Amino acid sequence: MAEISGPSNGHHSVPLNIKDEPTPLTATQPLDCISVPFIQKLIAEVLGTYFLIFAGGASVVVNLSKDKVVTFPGISIVWGLVVMVMVYSVGHISGAHFNPAVTIAFATTKRFPWKQVPAYVIAQILGSTLASGTLRLIFNGEEDHFSGTLPSDSYLQTFVIEFIITFYLMFVVSGVATDNRAIGELAGLAVGATVLLNVMFAGPITGASMNPARSLGPAIVSRQFKGLWIYIVAPILGAISGALVYNTISILLQTNQSNFKASTKSTMAESSASNNERHSLSMSVEDDSASDCVSVLFIQKLIAEVMGTYFVIFAGEASVVVNLSKDGVITFPGISIVWGLVVMVMIYSVGHISGAHFNPAVTISFAITRRFPWSEVPSYLAAQVLGSTLASWTLRLIFNGQQDHFPGTLPSDSYMQTFVIEFIITFYLMFVVSGVATDNRAIGELAGLAVGATVLLNVMVAGPITGASMNPARSLGPALVFAQFKGLWIYMTAPILGAISGALVYNTIRFTDKPLREIARSASFLKSRHVTP
Repeated sequence: MAEISGPSNGHHSVPLNIKDEPTPLTATQPLDCISVPFIQKLIAEVLGTYFLIFAGGASVVVNLSKDKVVTFPGISIVWGLVVMVMVYSVGHISGAHFNPAVTIAFATTKRFPWKQVPAYVIAQILGSTLASGTLRLIFNGEEDHFSGTLPSDSYLQTFVIEFIITFYLMFVVSGVATDNRAIGELAGLAVGATVLLNVMFAGPITGASMNPARSLGPAIVSRQFKGLWIYIVAPILGAISGALVYNTISILLQTNQSNFKASTKSTMAESSASNNERHSLSMSVEDDSASDCVSVLFIQKLIAEVMGTYFVIFAGEASVVVNLSKDGVITFPGISIVWGLVVMVMIYSVGHISGAHFNPAVTISFAITRRFPWSEVPSYLAAQVLGSTLASWTLRLIFNGQQDHFPGTLPSDSYMQTFVIEFIITFYLMFVVSGVATDNRAIGELAGLAVGATVLLNVMVAGPITGASMNPARSLGPALVFAQFKGLWIYMTAPILGAISGALVYNTIRFTDKPLREIARSASFLKSRHVTP
């Protein structure tokens, strides 16, 4: 079984793929020695998929039958949490696929044996069908309580969105659960969070399937097959594409590892080589020598920055647009949750490749504090703006570019108020980033969680007033696509100044690490006073 190794004080694994059999299969082995472990995997897949579909489907049915008491954000939370829980519960047994698209994508990238694919897919569909049948029996099979997925708009729009969100899901799965540079213990958290935010912004449009079994089970039980082909084809194509893209980046990086170590040190997910080995997460990239800006390794970083920024902006802005077009179904707290979770997930997915900046203000701040080479800043900024622009352009195409659905940032009150608030929240963001992601005394494994939480609460507090940009690329991309430049200069300057200030202030604190009594003894203004040790 392919594992993600944890710290040296114990070996943990949270696998989402199975590369090899626990016991190698040979023609000379007895049949029962071969079949029993595989049957265990299949049972785990049936049960895992059953609980996943039962919990998620039940939240939909209960919400419909009880005057929407669960709420749409509540439904999204149920889907995300049940995925996370089941990954941690049976991932070490079966790999916790629960999804034919994931299984097929792993097989395509040679991380799962093709001969086991049919059995896994059947187990997943069986689990989904049994769960859907259970729900139908419990709730008397009311037709208006269908727990499956149906397109709410055009088939093309549904296909594109399902492709993108499954691409995103599989990209994250590949990043956190198959790359030994990532933090394997947090794979379940990252994958569950991805499902949660995907359901939050795509659910009102497509039902956010991402999983052929999730759609097929309820369709079979309720005999409701409208648009079913979309939910079978789009997730499979999206998952394969996501796995192949991440695999390409990963393979290139591993091929050039020796050159990478010689020129550039990326510390987003770095393991110490000492006896007390621990993960040290960093969102900065330290370079002690002149890096080759046209090298394959540098291109990989830029691709990771484009992809990371794209997904951050796409998910966050999609939640805004869908909320506007679907009568506020996501709610403002739901939008805030999407922004926070997508930042967290992408940090854990590609931080070990590029440093997970996704933000010109962060990149410039790291360069000013000598944690990032100035020679790479222009390329990083271009990659981030490109990712944001592409995401905004994709949304404009999907939602037909309705002007009243502008997903960018606009001042709601005075420019002065907007400037001050953007400065403060970006100062706060960069202060947190510096604390959790660049200081080796912090708990590096939780850097993504802390930064994502900071974005979430900043959006919650400042969003209604300024849009809570904190990121020049986040504002510039939609401004270019929608030709809406009102107050744009604020979102270019305030975040950069705030981030620089936050990084410099934390750097000042970083160096005051002596015990208080030593500081007091050496302080000139205290020398004349008696200081008790």
